[in-house]
Amino acid sequence: MQSNDPAAGEDALSWRQRAQAIFAIAALKLVVLLIDTNPRFFLWDSVTYLEGAVGGPLPRDRSFLYSYLIRAFAVTAHSLHALVIAQTLAGIASAYLVFLILRRFLSVRQPFALAAALVLAAAPEQLFYERMVMAEAFGGLLWLGYVALVLAYLHDGRWRWLPLVALVGILTIAFRLNGTAVILLSSLTLPLWRAWWTPAANPARERWRRLAVPLALAVACTAVAHVGYRHLVGAVAHTSPGYIGTEGLFLLGFVAPAVRDEDFRDTGCAPELLRHVRVPLADPTRREGQLWHPEGLWSVMQRECAQPEQAADRVARRTVRRIGGWLLPMAFATVAQYFDRDETTWRMDSDLGRKGMLPLELIDLAQKYFFLDVKPIAFTDTLTSVWFQHSRWWLTASFLLAPFVAVAMYLAVRRSRFAATGRMLALLLFGLFLSQFLLSPVIVFRYLHPFPPLMILAATTLLAHTVMPTLRAVMAARRRTADPAAASPVRERGTPA
Repeated sequence: MQSNDPAAGEDALSWRQRAQAIFAIAALKLVVLLIDTNPRFFLWDSVTYLEGAVGGPLPRDRSFLYSYLIRAFAVTAHSLHALVIAQTLAGIASAYLVFLILRRFLSVRQPFALAAALVLAAAPEQLFYERMVMAEAFGGLLWLGYVALVLAYLHDGRWRWLPLVALVGILTIAFRLNGTAVILLSSLTLPLWRAWWTPAANPARERWRRLAVPLALAVACTAVAHVGYRHLVGAVAHTSPGYIGTEGLFLLGFVAPAVRDEDFRDTGCAPELLRHVRVPLADPTRREGQLWHPEGLWSVMQRECAQPEQAADRVARRTVRRIGGWLLPMAFATVAQYFDRDETTWRMDSDLGRKGMLPLELIDLAQKYFFLDVKPIAFTDTLTSVWFQHSRWWLTASFLLAPFVAVAMYLAVRRSRFAATGRMLALLLFGLFLSQFLLSPVIVFRYLHPFPPLMILAATTLLAHTVMPTLRAVMAARRRTADPAAASPVRERGTPA
């Protein structure tokens, strides 16, 4: 696939084009912000973040860094509207990164790139989570920043990108865990991909020497970032190192259908513990219930184990060794719930923050620190909440169509001058799908937040470089067929036939 834009690429990206993109994105965001300004809350998650921000205990089972951002933007200003503005700015930056990636690394023309950026800027999940007191808006910006850095290294091969890839990668994980496996694997192996996809005229020994140094740098930076962060989480949560403080507990929920009595040996738990679990262990669609239902596995362990968190961690790590045979059945059972109307309606209401009563903790925090009465706004429909409410199929399609778009992207760009960056984008999209498909124990629409940006990037690239050139060729062929004379060479007067 060859680019049809002779001026595409980093040299063609002028400051005027950048300014036009930023202005268009910011104008769209400003209009929506003027219409819909109030913060939104996901009950208990938002409360936990706010408690950490105002000096209470930092979250152990979610991003403690987000609490620090709330402290910086909202607590300092005594306004949660300041957080909404900050997250809107993060949304502007996210959309601009889509524009930048398409122009610099995928050679897409300005109109296509700007249209793609505006699609992300107006996307329902993006607008909604810019108002939610949740980590998605900043997490989405970091995710796109990570993608941009990965593609920048593949684009020019400069070693300076590798420490930044490792740093932004672990920060992305610190805000959202969805892409952990993809980020870890791609950060470690990035120089290998570039060496494979980039032709080299150097002798084999020289090529290996040039590969060894960046590969060692990538591995070292990634190892330091991930090991250091895991220990930092352990220190904050007073647990063993992990990507979150309750890593063992969430792993237990994931492997729950495979848990057996023998997994509890030497854990300090009652040997007949599983007999008291009333939520069916074998049902993969009830794994969330094993953690939060009063008669689920975790609630029983809290009653029956001397040290339940340590026991959960040990049981989960024993069980995960034999989970392989359960992966696909559990994955298909979970994904099937996206087509269950009752389940998706319940999940969407949950993501909208409509489930449960308004906690007194949230009412008091908002009034004391932000001078905001949340009672009139917490459950009120707004432009962005209604827009998000109707995003079920948009988000589901972004997830389930991802592997097909990724394969099409990988094949379509293999002969282009941006083959390395295009193929890596396809691999990131495919890897993100596999991670979500195999490792998510529950359908939650906010977990699909990372998919639309990558799908927009891949779909725009395919449209600009494959679909549109093909349509133009077909239309030109039809014109030649309809007017044969136009396709025949014009003979000059006096030229013999």
